[in-house]
Amino acid sequence: MLISSNSVDQQFATQAALASGLTLLVVTDPKEAAKLIEAETPRCILCDVSTHELYVALENALQETVGLFSDKLNSNSIHFIGDGDLGQASYLVQSPIFGNFMIRPEKSIDEAGQHYGRVLKGSLQDRAFGVRNFLKSNAKTQTIKLHITTQKQDAVEAVRSYLVAAKFNNRMAMVIANGVDEILMNAMFDAPTDELGKALYQHTARSASIKLEGKHAVEMEVGYDGQYVAVAAIDHFGSLDKSRLLSLISKVYRDSEYKVRNQGAGAGLGLASVFQSGGSLVFVSEARVRTEVILFFKRTDNYKEFKAQFKFIGTQLYF
Repeated sequence: MLISSNSVDQQFATQAALASGLTLLVVTDPKEAAKLIEAETPRCILCDVSTHELYVALENALQETVGLFSDKLNSNSIHFIGDGDLGQASYLVQSPIFGNFMIRPEKSIDEAGQHYGRVLKGSLQDRAFGVRNFLKSNAKTQTIKLHITTQKQDAVEAVRSYLVAAKFNNRMAMVIANGVDEILMNAMFDAPTDELGKALYQHTARSASIKLEGKHAVEMEVGYDGQYVAVAAIDHFGSLDKSRLLSLISKVYRDSEYKVRNQGAGAGLGLASVFQSGGSLVFVSEARVRTEVILFFKRTDNYKEFKAQFKFIGTQLYF
């Protein structure tokens, strides 16, 4: 279901539905949409919330008809559409039904819709783990197991070299590699928690050498379908905190380039600048079992297009 009167949204959703194998229903009035949701729960809901007024109208309609905490509303299947970065829409970060967010594409709308349709299809899996779920069927993937934290830099360099070989220019490859560095660091040092949920390495230097064995095992998965590259960092703690994540991601960074954090333990996820630099993010997590943080980047002909590409943030959380 698409809840929007915007013609771009309708064009986008048409392509997304085709790519995901879903039937599209377009509704322009939130109250009518809420009644339809109450009668028959859609597999996924895309909604224009590009202004605070649009969001309030949607939330009120859902609250009055369905109930915001009804089992008919699963945040994993709700996709907000906005015009600017998430940091410019704090009302969305605070929403009890936040699940996924995209910036409305200005160009290549059909292509963006097809890409997001593959993401939608992947998100509808029982457990949306694995980069292959989100790429074209011809995607080539490879999984790398890291055995000690000091292997991180070698893994990052391997991704950078792979991207250069795949015709990403050096600047693009470096931006992506920096993002990979961040998600691997997070999997190694921020994800590990004890049985009470307390961070194990909060005060540990990120240069420390720690064996990645048993529950501390970390994997990196790389996939490329000739158009989009996806890189995942995988941990086995399932300690992702949605409210903290959204708070960090929504921060607006002014830097023109992504910079790897170097301020030590407790620095947070530090992924907002990946989004600012053109990347998309999907967080797939089963509580106390597994988390995958996936970066998506499209290969473009120049850096200007690379930075301005269609972007989204998704959360698929299982309890």
